[in-house]
Amino acid sequence: MTSQQRFLDHLAARGWTVLRTTPNSTSAAAPADAHGYGAFLAAFTELHNANQTRWFLSAADHDGTADTAFAWHTLRDISLEAALDDAGRQAVLDFWQQHTPIYMSVAGDYEFLAIERNSGRIVHGIEPEFEDTRDVAPSLAALFEDMIAGRATATLLV
Repeated sequence: MTSQQRFLDHLAARGWTVLRTTPNSTSAAAPADAHGYGAFLAAFTELHNANQTRWFLSAADHDGTADTAFAWHTLRDISLEAALDDAGRQAVLDFWQQHTPIYMSVAGDYEFLAIERNSGRIVHGIEPEFEDTRDVAPSLAALFEDMIAGRATATLLV
Protein backbone atom coordinates (compact mmCIF):
# COMPACT_ATOMS: atom_id res chain seq x y z
CA MET A 1 0.00 0.00 0.00
CA THR A 2 1.38 3.39 -0.96
CA SER A 3 1.89 6.20 1.53
CA GLN A 4 -0.86 8.19 -0.17
CA GLN A 5 -3.33 5.28 0.16
CA ARG A 6 -2.39 4.87 3.83
CA PHE A 7 -2.86 8.61 4.25
CA LEU A 8 -6.33 8.55 2.65
CA ASP A 9 -7.28 5.64 4.92
CA HIS A 10 -5.94 7.62 7.90
CA LEU A 11 -8.13 10.61 7.02
CA ALA A 12 -11.21 8.46 6.45
CA ALA A 13 -10.73 6.85 9.87
CA ARG A 14 -10.74 10.34 11.39
CA GLY A 15 -14.06 11.35 9.85
CA TRP A 16 -12.82 13.08 6.73
CA THR A 17 -14.78 12.78 3.51
CA VAL A 18 -12.59 10.80 1.13
CA LEU A 19 -14.06 10.30 -2.33
CA ARG A 20 -11.58 8.09 -4.17
CA THR A 21 -11.23 7.75 -7.89
CA THR A 22 -11.47 4.44 -9.66
CA PRO A 23 -8.14 2.62 -10.03
CA ASN A 24 -7.95 3.25 -13.78
CA SER A 25 -8.82 6.96 -13.60
CA THR A 26 -6.36 9.33 -15.12
CA SER A 27 -5.71 12.89 -14.10
CA ALA A 28 -4.34 15.71 -16.16
CA ALA A 29 -0.74 16.55 -15.43
CA ALA A 30 -0.66 18.45 -12.17
CA PRO A 31 1.56 21.29 -11.10
CA ALA A 32 4.61 19.87 -9.32
CA ASP A 33 3.76 16.45 -10.76
CA ALA A 34 7.40 15.37 -10.64
CA HIS A 35 7.19 15.35 -6.85
CA GLY A 36 4.34 12.83 -6.64
CA TYR A 37 1.52 15.34 -6.49
CA GLY A 38 -0.10 14.17 -9.72
CA ALA A 39 -0.38 10.62 -8.38
CA PHE A 40 -1.95 11.96 -5.19
CA LEU A 41 -4.47 14.04 -7.15
CA ALA A 42 -5.36 11.01 -9.25
CA ALA A 43 -6.36 9.11 -6.08
CA PHE A 44 -9.35 11.26 -5.04
CA THR A 45 -11.96 13.75 -6.18
CA GLU A 46 -12.88 15.17 -2.77
CA LEU A 47 -10.93 15.25 0.49
CA HIS A 48 -12.11 17.42 3.39
CA ASN A 49 -12.98 17.40 7.07
CA ALA A 50 -16.57 17.10 8.29
CA ASN A 51 -17.02 20.87 8.57
CA GLN A 52 -15.49 21.46 5.14
CA THR A 53 -13.12 23.98 6.71
CA ARG A 54 -9.95 21.99 5.94
CA TRP A 55 -9.33 20.31 2.60
CA PHE A 56 -6.76 19.02 0.18
CA LEU A 57 -7.09 20.56 -3.24
CA SER A 58 -8.36 18.25 -5.97
CA ALA A 59 -7.52 18.07 -9.66
CA ALA A 60 -10.78 19.94 -10.32
CA ASP A 61 -9.64 22.71 -7.96
CA HIS A 62 -6.42 23.10 -9.93
CA ASP A 63 -8.00 23.05 -13.35
CA GLY A 64 -10.76 25.49 -12.34
CA THR A 65 -13.71 23.12 -12.76
CA ALA A 66 -14.49 22.59 -9.06
CA ASP A 67 -17.74 23.96 -7.70
CA THR A 68 -16.21 25.82 -4.77
CA ALA A 69 -16.50 29.24 -3.19
CA PHE A 70 -12.82 29.25 -2.21
CA ALA A 71 -10.56 28.84 -5.27
CA TRP A 72 -6.98 27.57 -5.05
CA HIS A 73 -5.66 31.05 -5.86
CA THR A 74 -7.70 32.93 -3.25
CA LEU A 75 -4.77 33.35 -0.86
CA ARG A 76 -2.58 34.66 -3.69
CA ASP A 77 -5.33 37.12 -4.61
CA ILE A 78 -5.62 38.32 -1.00
CA SER A 79 -1.88 38.96 -0.94
CA LEU A 80 -1.98 40.78 -4.26
CA GLU A 81 -4.73 43.08 -2.97
CA ALA A 82 -2.70 43.78 0.19
CA ALA A 83 0.56 44.49 -1.66
CA LEU A 84 1.63 48.10 -1.25
CA ASP A 85 3.37 48.55 -4.58
CA ASP A 86 4.42 46.86 -7.82
CA ALA A 87 7.47 45.28 -6.19
CA GLY A 88 5.26 43.74 -3.50
CA ARG A 89 2.84 42.44 -6.10
CA GLN A 90 5.71 40.94 -8.08
CA ALA A 91 7.08 39.22 -4.96
CA VAL A 92 3.65 37.66 -4.38
CA LEU A 93 3.43 36.47 -7.99
CA ASP A 94 6.97 35.06 -7.83
CA PHE A 95 6.15 33.11 -4.67
CA TRP A 96 3.01 31.53 -6.11
CA GLN A 97 4.75 30.67 -9.38
CA GLN A 98 7.25 28.64 -7.34
CA HIS A 99 4.70 26.99 -5.01
CA THR A 100 1.70 24.77 -5.71
CA PRO A 101 -0.95 24.87 -2.97
CA ILE A 102 -2.08 21.39 -1.91
CA TYR A 103 -4.08 22.02 1.30
CA MET A 104 -6.13 24.92 2.63
CA SER A 105 -7.84 25.72 5.91
CA VAL A 106 -10.33 28.38 6.90
CA ALA A 107 -10.97 26.78 10.32
CA GLY A 108 -9.40 29.79 12.07
CA ASP A 109 -6.64 31.79 10.48
CA TYR A 110 -6.43 31.13 6.76
CA GLU A 111 -3.53 28.76 6.15
CA PHE A 112 -2.16 26.45 3.51
CA LEU A 113 0.40 23.84 2.61
CA ALA A 114 2.23 24.03 -0.72
CA ILE A 115 4.84 22.12 -2.67
CA GLU A 116 7.90 24.11 -3.65
CA ARG A 117 8.12 23.23 -7.35
CA ASN A 118 11.89 22.94 -7.66
CA SER A 119 12.71 20.94 -4.53
CA GLY A 120 9.43 19.17 -3.69
CA ARG A 121 9.61 20.34 -0.08
CA ILE A 122 6.36 21.18 1.69
CA VAL A 123 5.86 24.62 3.21
CA HIS A 124 3.20 25.98 5.56
CA GLY A 125 1.87 29.53 5.32
CA ILE A 126 -0.61 31.40 7.45
CA GLU A 127 -2.22 34.82 7.34
CA PRO A 128 -1.55 37.68 7.26
CA GLU A 129 1.78 37.09 5.42
CA PHE A 130 0.99 33.97 3.38
CA GLU A 131 4.32 34.07 1.58
CA ASP A 132 6.30 34.05 4.85
CA THR A 133 6.35 30.25 5.05
CA ARG A 134 8.16 27.62 7.07
CA ASP A 135 9.32 24.21 5.87
CA VAL A 136 7.30 21.33 7.35
CA ALA A 137 8.43 18.30 5.33
CA PRO A 138 11.08 17.46 2.73
CA SER A 139 8.51 15.74 0.47
CA LEU A 140 4.85 14.90 0.06
CA ALA A 141 5.43 11.31 1.23
CA ALA A 142 7.22 12.60 4.34
CA LEU A 143 4.28 14.94 5.04
CA PHE A 144 1.86 12.02 4.87
CA GLU A 145 4.02 9.92 7.19
CA ASP A 146 4.33 12.81 9.67
CA MET A 147 0.57 13.32 9.71
CA ILE A 148 -0.14 9.61 10.12
CA ALA A 149 2.38 9.45 12.98
CA GLY A 150 0.70 12.37 14.75
CA ARG A 151 3.67 14.74 14.49
CA ALA A 152 3.31 18.53 14.43
CA THR A 153 1.69 18.73 10.98
CA ALA A 154 -1.12 16.43 12.18
CA THR A 155 -2.67 19.43 13.96
CA LEU A 156 -3.67 20.73 10.51
CA LEU A 157 -6.10 17.83 10.22
CA VAL A 158 -8.19 18.46 13.35
